[in-house]
Amino acid sequence: MLQFNTPNDPNAARLVDSLRHIGYGNYEAIADLVDNSFDADANRVVIKAFQQRGDYQIVVGDDGAGMDRDTLDQALRLGSLTDRDVATDLGKFGMGLVTASLSLSRRTQVVTRQGDEYWTSTVDVDEVVRSNSFSKHLAVSDEEEKALYAELLGESASGTVVVLSKTDGLTNRNVTQFANILRKHLGEVHRFFLMSGKTMSVNAQAVTPLDPLMLDHPLTELFSDELYPVEIEEDAHKSPENIRVRIALIPEDAAAGDLGLAKGLQHQGFYILRNNRQIYRAATLGYFTKHNDFNRMRGEVFFSGKFDKYIGIEFTKRQVTFDQAIQDKLGEHLRGQCTTIKRRMSGREVLRSLGDQDRYHEQASKAITEKAKLLITPKAVIEKRGPRANRGRGTVRPAGNGDRERKDLQQTQRSESPLRCKFVHQKLGPNGQIFECDLEGRTVIIRWNVEHPFFRRFIIDNQDDGRLVTAADFLVYSMACAELKARDEENAEFINNMKAVISANLRTLLS
Repeated sequence: MLQFNTPNDPNAARLVDSLRHIGYGNYEAIADLVDNSFDADANRVVIKAFQQRGDYQIVVGDDGAGMDRDTLDQALRLGSLTDRDVATDLGKFGMGLVTASLSLSRRTQVVTRQGDEYWTSTVDVDEVVRSNSFSKHLAVSDEEEKALYAELLGESASGTVVVLSKTDGLTNRNVTQFANILRKHLGEVHRFFLMSGKTMSVNAQAVTPLDPLMLDHPLTELFSDELYPVEIEEDAHKSPENIRVRIALIPEDAAAGDLGLAKGLQHQGFYILRNNRQIYRAATLGYFTKHNDFNRMRGEVFFSGKFDKYIGIEFTKRQVTFDQAIQDKLGEHLRGQCTTIKRRMSGREVLRSLGDQDRYHEQASKAITEKAKLLITPKAVIEKRGPRANRGRGTVRPAGNGDRERKDLQQTQRSESPLRCKFVHQKLGPNGQIFECDLEGRTVIIRWNVEHPFFRRFIIDNQDDGRLVTAADFLVYSMACAELKARDEENAEFINNMKAVISANLRTLLS
């Protein structure tokens, strides 16, 4: 019989240092502190970021329920034992307050009030390292700590103030910039709480809800808003639940320019929300590949905390990994919608003809096709076919099969090779990129932007010089092949930014 009776306590000094580097971003860490405020039913959250005697400090206060001594004792423990409702609470693992604070600072002080009772607790990394134990200060608040509470929350009868000092984890030490970025981050992450009437401020400036779907804009098109039923297992019982997904097409901002298109690539995709709190943004979820054709697409995926084990959420709330069954279930509905959006956007304002240019584009396409075997081209995406189904066991070939007339297969093949490149004219906006491209089978589709100065200068203005027009086609085709060969999830943004800079500079130089 094994005896599990030997203490195996962690080395506190080593562990606390490791916990400080678990991958929290600064703004994500503060969002986790705000989660605790809303879990405590706060209606007002006040945040201050400032420099004091060479130390950057961050203070987060709320008018929520506050904590008694026992609750505060648990709050600053790793894996705190506090009651949680997974269907509504934003916290999950009881680690958010401690780990989020540690990622930013070496000292965390919490002052909390319930009626006439004030309690204060402080954790200091330097003290943990010195004593090599997870020890903390916990006592009735003194007058200075009560004054700190009153300064932030006034006469609120209940609430909590968290003070982060010795902030050696800040990546942006410009207080103004830090506050501005934080407002936008919290405005997006907690937008539904702000829309419901709760208030938040950073350095005395209100945090306003930031809706990626721009549903209040009169030109936004709500593409779909559906509930998808999913069966989940909880405590050995299966129960039906719903995942809500809505997709919108935001207005096309013609004045955004190329760099605006680059930003569109960053923001397109699905925004994942757990209990109405955003935990991941602009994800493809494997249902589409980022491309300019999706710049107007924004989606929201809503699920409750009951799905946690199926979504693969971790305690920093920065990443999700869908269970394969849910991935496939949503994919049945969302892949088709993404394909429809792409077809609609890629087909917008295609022009039928631009005179002699079409003839020159056709000449370029034929020349490219003739030399295709010598060119470096993107690999075609070929659909893989499954094995042939057995059409019946023990199938017997008909008698005389050896004498059956065989067709001349060579004569059934296409007499002419399909073009390896196709050029189309399209209005992609005066501030759009020079061209966009896609791969259909082995054919590279080049969509010339007829509104860009490059097209006017090299195609329209030279319609009497076919050699120059085809040379421009060759140049753009070569750039498209390089883009399509390198395009994937990891470098799509880099490629788009590069094209944006090229298009913007040429627009300026040729205008």
